[in-house]
Parts: sequence; structure tokens; C-alpha cells
Amino acid sequence: MREHLLFSIVLLLSLSVQADSMSASIDASGQAYQGNLSVSQAAGLLQQQVNARALAVGVDGVSTNTIVQRQEKLPQHAAPLDAQASITGDSFRNGSGMVGVNQAAGMANQQINSASVALIAAPESLDDSVLAQSVTRPNDSVSTVPIPAGERRVDMSNEAFAGSRGVVQLNQSAGIGNRSANHLSIRVVD
Repeated sequence: MREHLLFSIVLLLSLSVQADSMSASIDASGQAYQGNLSVSQAAGLLQQQVNARALAVGVDGVSTNTIVQRQEKLPQHAAPLDAQASITGDSFRNGSGMVGVNQAAGMANQQINSASVALIAAPESLDDSVLAQSVTRPNDSVSTVPIPAGERRVDMSNEAFAGSRGVVQLNQSAGIGNRSANHLSIRVVD
């Protein structure tokens, strides 16, 4: 009887220290896309993801994206956290156009893919507000909290995105409090 009780206590203790597993996986998806394709996939808590596109055509065409993501503080998470984000198989292979993929596993990750295209009839100079959109700013608003132990991994098949033509924007994060952004701005003067 005593051996069974001891075994039960050890079993319960081992269950409480197992890692909290969070995984996001894209497998053989989005092949031969044409045009604009936006995909956001998140596993976990408090993820913020954006795929934004803007297009302007005309004499005074101006195309800008302004995106604000705010995370006041990182969550307290005492248990070990394992997080994995993976793109496998021939996902997004042989596509044509513009694809934006955000994939996150874990907690409080922020991801942005933005593109703006302007086709204008007259030359135009860029002011500081437009140029500032491509600058990553430090995040002073996020408080520091202890980051729990665990394994964080991202991986991608060497067949993914093969043969794609155009613009590929990819953010892949596994962990806590990661910030990543891809900004593309194109101005074509006729």
C-alpha cells in the first residue's frame, strides 16, 4: 500500500513539471497561389499578427500603412514552455504574386507583414513620416518578467516557397515576447 501511495505522489509531481506544449504547423498548404495571399497562424496566448496591403493609383497616389501593436506587459508564466512553429512539405510552392505568412507559437509574439504600392504620374519625394514606417522601434512598454524554461524551435522545409515568384514575406516565431516585421514600399513613377 505504501509503495502505491509513494508511486502516485511521484507520478503527480512529474505531471506538474511537464512543459506546456504549444505548436503551430503549416503542412503542404498554399501551393500555386496567385495574386495576394495572407496567412496568420497562432498557437498560444496573446499573439498579435497583421498582414496589411495598400495600393494607390493616380496623379497624387500616396500609399502608406500605419500599424500599431501594443503589448503592455508580458504575462507571468511559471511552468516551462515548449513552443514550435513549422512549415513543412511543399507549402506555398510555385506561387505567383505576394504572400505574407505570420506563424507564432508561445505567448505575446507580435508579427507584421505590410506592403504599400503607389503608381503615380509625377515624381514625389518621401517625407520622414513615410520613411519612419520602415524603422523598428524599441518596445519600452513591455515590462520585464522572468522567462520560463523550455525549448523553442522554428523550422521550415527546404521545399517550402520553392519556385515562388514575386514577394514573399515570412515571420516565424516560437517563444515569448518576440517582435518581427517585414515592410515593403514600392513607388512607381510613370
